[in-house]
Amino acid sequence: MEYQALYRKYRPQRFADIIGQSHVTETLAREVQENRVAHAYLLAGPRGTGKTTTARILAKALNCTNLGENGEPCNTCNSCVAVTEGSSLDVIELDAASHNSVDDIRDIRVSVTTVASVGGAKRIFILDEAHMLSKAAGNALLKTLEEPPPHVHFVLATTEPYKLLDTIRSRSQRFDFHNVAVELLAGYLTRISSEEEYEVEPAALTAVARHARGSVRDALSLLEQVAALGDGSVEVRGVNRALGLADSEVYAQLARAVVRQDARAAIEMVASLSAEGVDLRRFVSEGIAFFRGVFLAHYAPNLAEVADDSADVLEEWVRVSKELPAPDVLRTVDHLAEALLRLREGREERLMVEITLLKLTRPETAGDLASMAARLEHVEQRVRRLGAGVPAVVKPATSVGGDAAAGEVGAAKPATRPAASAAAEGQSQTGLSDGPWPSDEQNIPDEPPPSEPAELETSEPQSDVPGMALIGDLTLGQFESVWPALVAGVRDDLGPRRQALFREASPGSVQGLTVTLLLPDHLSFHLEQLQSDDLVKEVVEAHAAELLGGSIQIQFRSGSQSDEGVSVSSDEMETLPDKHELLEAPSGPTDPDALVEGLLGGQVVEEIVDEN
Repeated sequence: MEYQALYRKYRPQRFADIIGQSHVTETLAREVQENRVAHAYLLAGPRGTGKTTTARILAKALNCTNLGENGEPCNTCNSCVAVTEGSSLDVIELDAASHNSVDDIRDIRVSVTTVASVGGAKRIFILDEAHMLSKAAGNALLKTLEEPPPHVHFVLATTEPYKLLDTIRSRSQRFDFHNVAVELLAGYLTRISSEEEYEVEPAALTAVARHARGSVRDALSLLEQVAALGDGSVEVRGVNRALGLADSEVYAQLARAVVRQDARAAIEMVASLSAEGVDLRRFVSEGIAFFRGVFLAHYAPNLAEVADDSADVLEEWVRVSKELPAPDVLRTVDHLAEALLRLREGREERLMVEITLLKLTRPETAGDLASMAARLEHVEQRVRRLGAGVPAVVKPATSVGGDAAAGEVGAAKPATRPAASAAAEGQSQTGLSDGPWPSDEQNIPDEPPPSEPAELETSEPQSDVPGMALIGDLTLGQFESVWPALVAGVRDDLGPRRQALFREASPGSVQGLTVTLLLPDHLSFHLEQLQSDDLVKEVVEAHAAELLGGSIQIQFRSGSQSDEGVSVSSDEMETLPDKHELLEAPSGPTDPDALVEGLLGGQVVEEIVDEN
């Protein structure tokens, strides 16, 4: 017997055999059973989901002489066998891509007027790729499509229904086909593999189903290709070889490189993938899909309900999301998407991928706003650690193609949360940091646990907040030392609107455990909003207590209000000039040379004029 491709060999012959489209097949079977079949149907949906197959099964059911009670064709009578073999005179299947002229529609109108080959039978016209009809041909079909003879039925199949005329869509009963879920498609591939006696790995079939993107025909074609490559064995490695894909662990390694800003590891990764024959364009495309899942893990607590992937893939997304901050995830997706566009333009693949990964692992090499925000975030992380009394971690510079990163000695390790904050939340650092890291494992020293600043230690009684001690002898200088870390820490908790109001405030004075934050006189609206919003006060006090090691109170005041009862240290008073001194200071002549030197930082050189 002549060999047939799997998608032809296992083409469904009954409504129940079509997977993932029960909302369509059950409706059609019930209409056939109750003899309430419409005169025209429009089957729309992605490729390989069963539109043409459903149209043929409907044609068989309409002319079946032994129709089942559930509306299923028997597949044994002469009419069913003729439709299956493609020799039925009553089922006319046309490709609209090659029959899209007005003359072709005239031929259809002539065929509609003829009777069926058997008395009482139905004539079914299946018009595949119906969106390819020209506007004139579509208008010529309208009258026939709206009022065909009682024994004629039309079935239009298309992947782009929006290209059809509105008048055609309104005259047809429309059914939308959906992409088949990964788990359902993997189960179907398991049955096919069992019948074909393939040796399969469940993970390999899941990979085939995922890369088929909901198309049953594409999944069977890929399964057949992988089985031929593996001599009857279907393995994950075979799937990756057939598609030119990278192993799933590569994307977790890329996430590590982004977290640690290790450009060397990223460039070495591209070299390794290129040596293995991986399609770099597919690598970028799959990378976008992977980091999309990490993004969903950040913001979707019901990840299993919003993502159509296996449990191990979801677990990997969650694990990476615990280590890679959400802004870095979005920045990664943006850069990979931009790289994919450039690759589709025909740019040199390896160079584009290397540049993209360099931008991800070295934000200072990119000039976009997202990269600048990432650099600022890393600086804020360093300031937060310094404010909490943790010394900066010195990371040796990593050379990429020369001395590109030579100036980064002494930079703190980025994207690392203070241990004190993690301990307060009761969360353990898990995920990517547990895995091996060949490039920086020996270069980055362990970060010491943060200790409370020595000057803030006190023997004062405990505060009302459980686990939080009171601070004694807090000065304005101590509070100003943690002010940058405080502003950065409250940004995510306050939200954009409250953060815009709060960032206008600045430390004014300290009295006991009460810190006064001042706003400029002209920002009366900001002051009113901050004083009336208890959430701002609670968030700022909580973060300040975490940084200072004890509870404090925050109040907002205008800069023009009198500071009665506010204590200012004698040192700070000595630095302020007296108002009367400023008024009574004698005004001497202004030296232009000194003014230039002070403002411009230059040196005045005497100009020599040549009298000749």
